[in-house]
Amino acid sequence: MLAARFSRRRFGAVLAAGAAARLPAAGAGPIQRLRDSRTGREVWQITSDRAISHSCYFEAQPFTHDDRFLVYSSARSGAYQLYAVELRSGATRQLTRCQRLSNLSFSIHPNGRDVVYLDGSELWKTNVPGGASERVADLARLAPGASGFSAGRTFSSDGRYTPVGYTAAGAYVIAMLNLEAGKIEKTAEVAGGTGGHMLMCPGDPYLITFVRTPDEQNDMTLPMERRARTMLADLRAGKIRPFLTMPYGWRATHEYWDASGERFYFHRKKVPGWVPASICSMKRDGSDWKTHFTSETLMLGHSMISHDGRFIVSDVQKPDDNPLLYIDLATGGHEILCWPDSSVRAGHSKQAHVHPSISRSGKYVAYTSDRTGTAQVYVVPL
Repeated sequence: MLAARFSRRRFGAVLAAGAAARLPAAGAGPIQRLRDSRTGREVWQITSDRAISHSCYFEAQPFTHDDRFLVYSSARSGAYQLYAVELRSGATRQLTRCQRLSNLSFSIHPNGRDVVYLDGSELWKTNVPGGASERVADLARLAPGASGFSAGRTFSSDGRYTPVGYTAAGAYVIAMLNLEAGKIEKTAEVAGGTGGHMLMCPGDPYLITFVRTPDEQNDMTLPMERRARTMLADLRAGKIRPFLTMPYGWRATHEYWDASGERFYFHRKKVPGWVPASICSMKRDGSDWKTHFTSETLMLGHSMISHDGRFIVSDVQKPDDNPLLYIDLATGGHEILCWPDSSVRAGHSKQAHVHPSISRSGKYVAYTSDRTGTAQVYVVPL
């Protein structure tokens, strides 16, 4: 890893000074085409706002399926709204006029052309880039008296369902929302709430995983049933059970399904500490555990698998000095795509985590970095 010998300071100084090689503009838009000074790879800086701009959460999809547009969230108007940028020309259009956008709730729908997002208690979809919007469901009306809604971001593979969570009558409820009918079809109650990360199995919408609270994985004196990282809501049976529990000495974080919903991926980290860290997976039934990549030194943070299952892209959570990794699942080999060098430590409030997402075609990776002092959106062409 020759790239690891170069300092983060050098890379940051080169880009901040504008000395990175700029490629010919592909239109009159704001996209800056740069070269990563350590890997030589082309990197596109999509935004350069004074206000925070960021890509979607790592488990979601920011690209339309034709790779023409990227959707991102920005507070440039004073409140978070969604924008679409045409990657060829750089032309940018504001998509939403939300009152209370849940700014990490958005994702491109499996139809490949609409973005779905949560505005207060209302779930909306907007065509990209046409801007025609439609309210899919008012969750407050579907669940009277409920509060603390979360919805969207993951879907069944046919795009018909998405998971919804809310608090009602003192209990936390996980539900399956029919996007076509605009109604809740199945629910299950969770004792003690959840830690978020609701994920619908693309191959079976009746299966929804979520993170258990409180997180007791690090307490190696507890029985295994207390140390589950991920719970599974089986909406057919109306039951909730532990789904992912690490062996003693380890913890799991940042899980996701592959596109088929056949395998469930997660990060395994050493306790105490963080490394060695691995990206692992298991079958939907909990069998056939596999380790796909391990690093003895890199603090693997968030990753995502390509739609065709050929590769994984992962960020690293070492503050101010973090590479973006490409991992070939057939060979187990890996390379550094670029160095986002995000601060990481500023967390979600400043959108300082990299959160890489892969386009459906596998041709692009989007991520967020605040290396310039404010979070901005970047794309790496593959």
